Amino acid sequence: MTVSNSQLQPSAANDGIQADGAAAKAMSAEVSGRPFVFFTNASSGNQDTEQFLEKIATVMEGHEHHIICVYPDDSHEQKQQEAVSLVKKHNAILVVAGGDGTISAMANHAIAEQFPMGIIPFGTFNMFARDHGLSLDTDTALRDLLTGHIQPVQTGEIGGVHFIVNATLGLYSQLLADREQWKNQFGRRRGIAIFAALSTIMKYGRSYILQFNKGEGRQLVKTVSFMACNNTLQAQQAGVQYDQTMGDGYLYGIVLKPSSRKRMLLLALKLIFRRLDQDRQIISFPFEALDIDKKKGGRSIEVAMDGEVHSLQAPFTVKANRDLLKIVVPASVAQHSEQE
Repeated sequence: MTVSNSQLQPSAANDGIQADGAAAKAMSAEVSGRPFVFFTNASSGNQDTEQFLEKIATVMEGHEHHIICVYPDDSHEQKQQEAVSLVKKHNAILVVAGGDGTISAMANHAIAEQFPMGIIPFGTFNMFARDHGLSLDTDTALRDLLTGHIQPVQTGEIGGVHFIVNATLGLYSQLLADREQWKNQFGRRRGIAIFAALSTIMKYGRSYILQFNKGEGRQLVKTVSFMACNNTLQAQQAGVQYDQTMGDGYLYGIVLKPSSRKRMLLLALKLIFRRLDQDRQIISFPFEALDIDKKKGGRSIEVAMDGEVHSLQAPFTVKANRDLLKIVVPASVAQHSEQE
């Protein structure tokens, strides 16, 4: 489904182009006057799709905007390309309405094509939006687009694929896959997710011997799971201690050492109650870039980036990118960032 509302006069569109030029010279820039291309997944979150489309029409009245709505039978890839084409055609700002997975997928397009992106959080956890001070209220988030500023935010990258919240390999990747199977069968409830996690831990027996190349030093680590974290809220919720370097050109690495199933179940409980920092099986450290090689078994490693699983060939590099992705933030958030 594609909806267009092109009521913007040519002079206003030119103002949008000038605003974009100013963005290249400053950390943030007003977005007033630029068209919006909304990309929304009808199956994401708890929002009623038709109600959301009505809210867009109300808030964006008189402002040029276009809507790409993805329904269950649609091709996601085709709709994503359709949205990208509209953004490029109208020199617009892409506005993604969805959860972290949808935002991450479209962020890769935004980085590749170098256009800014707005966010309307529709997900269950909305870690990316919350970490960057974006409103979780739909009406407020829509209004913030009209008065917002464009500023760069940090992303992570592995093998040319960018992630906004985290990238994981090993046990955590398997947890994600099993959780989706359980939820598809029994429903999307927190209790189901917990039981799925416990079931995965009880049957999981794989470990990796990884080589971390950090600067001039090399370290062999045996692990059942590794996470590269790009989200302070997620680190806080997991109970892992971190320093202020994360998000300032640094990612945070979290390594889980192998242990008995009894110990793994204890770790699962600590994760639920956010006490991982109290366990000796956890190693955590900040890094700018990290080369990872697999020293035992085949070269293929499944890596989950923001919930999407990719099969990568080792060795590969995990790194932070400070300013490749540019998003629209509320004016108050932009002012706070400039003061810091």
